[in-house]
Amino acid sequence: MHAAMTREQRRLVEATRATTTDFAALARTRDEFVGGMQWITVKGNEYLTRYRRDALSGDQKSTSLGRRSKETEAIYKRFIDGRAEFERRTAELRPTMAEQARMAKALRLSRTPSEIADVARAIGFSDLADQVSIIGEAAVYGYECELAALLPREMLPDESMDLLVVGVEADDVAEGITAVLRRGKVSVRRRDAAELRTEEGLRIRLFTPAMLDRAADSYSDQSAGGAEAARWALDQPAIRSICIDRQGRAAPVSLLEPRAYCMLRFMALDVEEMSLIRREASTELNTAVVKLVHERWTEPFAEDHIQTIGPLQGALGEDGFPSAPRM
Repeated sequence: MHAAMTREQRRLVEATRATTTDFAALARTRDEFVGGMQWITVKGNEYLTRYRRDALSGDQKSTSLGRRSKETEAIYKRFIDGRAEFERRTAELRPTMAEQARMAKALRLSRTPSEIADVARAIGFSDLADQVSIIGEAAVYGYECELAALLPREMLPDESMDLLVVGVEADDVAEGITAVLRRGKVSVRRRDAAELRTEEGLRIRLFTPAMLDRAADSYSDQSAGGAEAARWALDQPAIRSICIDRQGRAAPVSLLEPRAYCMLRFMALDVEEMSLIRREASTELNTAVVKLVHERWTEPFAEDHIQTIGPLQGALGEDGFPSAPRM
């Protein structure tokens, strides 16, 4: 149900991953240079002022850094020199990124809907990059690049995006993500405390570890041993990959460990309310991802997890026990 990437596709994905990683690390310093600094004269004295636009309100805000002195002159110089270096380094990377985008389209790697990639890019280029992972079906675009294989296009999702946010209080999740997306030029509005909508209509659901823990508790009522397997999945460290949008532009993404993703998706199918059509499509997609992970990930599914999650065993075959990984 998947096709392995060609050698040319794999080489381009790896080159693009390296360029995107470098650019993302650079972009995360961008906030240091948003807005500007200037000297303002007040009653005959010069003061250094830092100004920037608030991402949520859109209001211009300024802060006085103090009267002109050796210290404030040094602050100003660091800012001007740092911004010039930032602009120089980003300018160096842009031609390579443009060429890789052109090649990605030519090699038919441009698969991620732009509205999904725009959200991933805004997060991956921000200081929330280490705190936000894609846990819903939109993650499959990252797994394609990570596992060097392409799923059937008719299976690929485009309607929503589920994000796991760690390291912040639940009440601050929506506000923090909204600010990051707006700074990344993604127009978004809050539907409620756990859901956002982009201008293009993309639904973004926000989850915290505590919310997934509660889902695991519910899952224990439907699958003996399922809660333990789900919590194992939640304990796995995230991995880094990329996705490539319809224009060939890459975006950095943080993803669940692939086996953990498959297990948590089966949990979601059991505990979430959804239409029969939606459930069938999601089951088909996750079954395809299970087979992809089984064939190409470096670690096999654990035997006890297969035994406690019935759909996982069904996706792997009648015996339910995978052979050694081939990748």
